[in-house]
Amino acid sequence: MKLLFRTLSFVFLTQCIYAQDAKIVYPHQVFWHKTEINEFFNENWGVGADFVYRSKNELNSGSMFDSHLRTSIRPWINYQFSKNARLSISPLGYMYTNEYIGKEEDYSREPYHELRTTFQFFHHHKHENGKWMHTWRYRYELRWQEQANSDDYRFLTRFRLRYRLRYMINSNDFYENNTLYAAVSNEIGLNIGKNVTYNTFNQNRLYVGIGYRFLNAARLEVRYVDRFRTRGSTGIEFDHGKGLMIGFYIDQLSGLWKPHEQGVRYAD
Repeated sequence: MKLLFRTLSFVFLTQCIYAQDAKIVYPHQVFWHKTEINEFFNENWGVGADFVYRSKNELNSGSMFDSHLRTSIRPWINYQFSKNARLSISPLGYMYTNEYIGKEEDYSREPYHELRTTFQFFHHHKHENGKWMHTWRYRYELRWQEQANSDDYRFLTRFRLRYRLRYMINSNDFYENNTLYAAVSNEIGLNIGKNVTYNTFNQNRLYVGIGYRFLNAARLEVRYVDRFRTRGSTGIEFDHGKGLMIGFYIDQLSGLWKPHEQGVRYAD
């Protein structure tokens, strides 16, 4: 595990150093929203879905709500290995994207559709007192992106590694109703495939926020998001989005309003 972290850190630093002299960064104000709902039928098997909406300003002027950035929906199949580990597969997700507007030429960029198959595995570790909760997530994506003025789709894959730390503020159990918690996470993404040129380093995402559990199995999170992303395949242009994210999560739909009946007590 230490070797993996060192390798990914090295790749990230190498990419940053490579582009340092000629680097062009376009700043953006962004708003992200995510709703995720899961339901488990027994201790092992379950299904879920998530919906994502994102907006942005243009030319770094105006409100983070000014124009559309992305809308997506993904179904999930979940398998719970244990109370500390879960494998999830999204057979086919759909994304519709209007890219960032960082310069005047960006107004000519066409919106595009993307189809995505996702495999992810995540596990966590809780301290004995329950105040601290560590979560590691490994995600591998197969991506088919629509090409402008063409019927062809560009195929590439991406590997993402995220670490998240949660701290329970008013309780010793993340799953206890009315728990208030703080969280910070960082994720790195690497593009893979023959269609990848200069942008092996895809992006880095940093989240800092607070969350609140209510109705036993529902959570609301408010986060500050900071994403630094390679733009296209030039190797020298980057988009830097900063702003607000609001997330709504139902860890187990049948557990709403039912104390102590959240059968699978584990959430990403």
